[in-house]
Amino acid sequence: MKYLTLFLAFFLITSCSINPQSFVEVDKVGTFNLDNYSDFNIKINETNLSSDINPIALEKFRDDLKNALTERGMLFKPDSSLVFEINITSKDEIESDNFNNYYSRYGWDRYYRDDIRTISKFALRINLKDISTNSTLWTVYADWRKGSSKSPTKDDGSSALVDEIILSF
Repeated sequence: MKYLTLFLAFFLITSCSINPQSFVEVDKVGTFNLDNYSDFNIKINETNLSSDINPIALEKFRDDLKNALTERGMLFKPDSSLVFEINITSKDEIESDNFNNYYSRYGWDRYYRDDIRTISKFALRINLKDISTNSTLWTVYADWRKGSSKSPTKDDGSSALVDEIILSF
């Protein structure tokens, strides 16, 4: 009983200490420091925007990112050399359950078909580019399924993603 209690306490402590909001992948140039810049611009790539993506929610995410950066002390200027490029794409994936036979209470049903369904997945990539040197200094990638609470098109997901982005600098 003592070992079971110790195991449950250890499991509870480790499971509560894991950060569930860390769902982004960040990469940056080793010499990059955001404090060296005083202004920024944000552009949304709307050329290949899927019909599954809500443009109003995407603009709200842009505004949340803009507000977080201005709270950090940066100025928003349309002619800035530091540009955040927001790219969002969607793709459909097909998932299948591989149960060829289904066991009912009357025995095996060999006519039972696979459960095939299409799942929409979204990917968000934000690149931070210095236009004067034409180089990417920092990038972040996040992906989620349709209807997920991690979606940046939802209020909670948007604020969590903006917080993760600000913490990554």
